[in-house]
Amino acid sequence: MGGCLSIDKDPILRHYVIDKGLTKTTESNEKEECEKQGKLSELPSLPLEKIYSVQTREDQVNMSLVCRRWSEGYGSSAWKTFRFALTESQVSLDTCPVMKFAHKYSCMFRHVEIESTWVYIWLMKKSCRHLVEFLQILTSNTQLTSVKFLYFANFLPRIDKPTYNNICREIVEFLASQRHLKRVEFDLCFFNFPECVEILRKLTENSRESLTHLKLQNFLRDENKDIEKDSNAAQKLPMLEDLPSLRTLETDYSFIFENMVARQSTAIQKVKNYQTLVLSKLILYYFNEFTDIKDFRGLTSIDWGFMKTLYPDLQVELILTTDSATRRDLKFFIVPNMPITRLDYMDERGEKSNRGIDISDLFGHLLACKTNDHLVTLHLDWKKPIQHLSSTFIPFLQACKKLKSLELIIYSPSSGIDVLLESWLENRPESLEKVIIHVSCIDVEDDFSSLLNLTTEYVSLLKKAGLNISVNLYNDGII
Repeated sequence: MGGCLSIDKDPILRHYVIDKGLTKTTESNEKEECEKQGKLSELPSLPLEKIYSVQTREDQVNMSLVCRRWSEGYGSSAWKTFRFALTESQVSLDTCPVMKFAHKYSCMFRHVEIESTWVYIWLMKKSCRHLVEFLQILTSNTQLTSVKFLYFANFLPRIDKPTYNNICREIVEFLASQRHLKRVEFDLCFFNFPECVEILRKLTENSRESLTHLKLQNFLRDENKDIEKDSNAAQKLPMLEDLPSLRTLETDYSFIFENMVARQSTAIQKVKNYQTLVLSKLILYYFNEFTDIKDFRGLTSIDWGFMKTLYPDLQVELILTTDSATRRDLKFFIVPNMPITRLDYMDERGEKSNRGIDISDLFGHLLACKTNDHLVTLHLDWKKPIQHLSSTFIPFLQACKKLKSLELIIYSPSSGIDVLLESWLENRPESLEKVIIHVSCIDVEDDFSSLLNLTTEYVSLLKKAGLNISVNLYNDGII
């Protein structure tokens, strides 16, 4: 690999390698560095990709030379993180400088973000061509640790079928080429069901042992009625246990998630001996604006019981956003045996809406499912006014023995906030450490002033008692 690089003899290298751990100039230190050549684990990490972005074009060229010399001298990954997000001017070029750079230095990449930026329709073909070329470069030259696919919804619905198929094929080929992926994220990409299945299959086939974090948010585009017609693709869908090293799964509640879990429940009943796995965090999203639960089978308490058996350390973070808030919704998403440690519940119903449940129904269902036995964090955004707030909240919060963090966003008129705060002076939930309360739409000036005085007094006393608390009141009528 040639001789050891000397920063004294190379003025470009000396100027740009600025990390203190690399600027040793004494003869003994240089000799020591020479003895370490080829030992990547003993070399300090280089933040060069961060420096590159603020340099002039001339300096960027010089830095590129440094990276190449460093790579040739040490075989190390000097340029670890790379973000592919072409600007409109870059897309319009026939020969994009970003692509030239990727061709030269992609072997050094370890963490890549591929972000789709919005472009005019007449630039769409060029944008897709650059994306395909970049994916091919990654396939040929890299072994990544992490990759993120971001915001492909900017263009996927706007392209023709052959172009869509070509892009999906290159993504699948890229994933098939990787052997050491630890973290993979798809955010706002919206692929069709067959392509989703192929992507997950390649991940389970080739990064099975290494993958520890998987995010699939806004990943699936198809309606369930269309998915169910494609039985061949559904049969190829992997199960969660096909990723034995997975520790964190972040996903929408979708046909894919439901079937990965349900098929696993069926499989586990057929075997007597099975190995427990390490999945410890499941972050589950549902937005009823995008998905209707009527098409889902639903996961039962039996399914969640098998999940807890297979993943004994599992904790569920459930993020629900709904404008209907019916009992059916509650019973669908929150069932016994579900170890929910964090619940974010956003009720988007307007003040005058007569549909749906009261907050007492929500708390009653959580108690019936024994969710309170697991709950550590509760974030509640409830737009309908809450009558008798204190009598509703006090017994529920006392039943949450592990609750540490509480955030409430409520809307006036919601009587009893002062009574709730006063009760905590005498009998605060033992585990509670942090409270944030926002009260909006207080439109009567006298009520606002009176409530502000009371809450300020109680907050001060609770802070002295050791509670990290803030209460914010918003009066739309006072500027």
